[in-house]
Amino acid sequence: MKKNLLKFALVFAAITSYAQKDNEPRMIGTTFINVHKADKPLGSPYLQKMFSPAKVKNIAQNSNMRYNVFNDEFEFITTKGDTLIMDKIDDFATVTFNGTNKKYVLTPYTNTKNQLTYGYLIVLHEKNNIALFQKENINYYEGKRAKTSLEKDMPARYSKTDDAYFLKAKEATAEFPGGKKDLIKLFPDKKTEIETWLKANKVSFGDRADMIRIVDFLATL
Repeated sequence: MKKNLLKFALVFAAITSYAQKDNEPRMIGTTFINVHKADKPLGSPYLQKMFSPAKVKNIAQNSNMRYNVFNDEFEFITTKGDTLIMDKIDDFATVTFNGTNKKYVLTPYTNTKNQLTYGYLIVLHEKNNIALFQKENINYYEGKRAKTSLEKDMPARYSKTDDAYFLKAKEATAEFPGGKKDLIKLFPDKKTEIETWLKANKVSFGDRADMIRIVDFLATL
């Protein structure tokens, strides 16, 4: 769906680097400008359109950032007013927004389609190398032209969809277990401990607060 984002006129692509110059982080990527509003799809690829101060790994000072959920990439504004796309590399692997302390980490993980992915996940909870991550999701739907005078054109649109949750355990990150059987598959040698704990603790594998409780328990195994 990258072609649909040609509604931004790409200006240049530069070599990845970072440095300090005139107190400006040089996270070199791709810059763009907006085209006419009428050409844009409905909705937004962003959950937060405004740029906000954030701390980026390996950058000494704060940077004005925003997260493009659909593209799974971060954008930032330079002191000259250019909007750039931050390169998706380990040098800039974490972005933490100042006001909310919301932390994104660039990590390999197996997505909900069982595909290995390299992207940004939100850190919700960590303990003893066990972590709960959240993935924000926005889908894009192509527009459709009316085939008859009785129909209406359907504009292209972005639409927010359900977040996904992931568990990091044993150096691998995959979709959070859907129940006891899935959890035991991850820790087959701890089957008895898991069954005993789940019997004593009524938890929902779909509830975020209970996911955190499960992470805390796993961290003790």
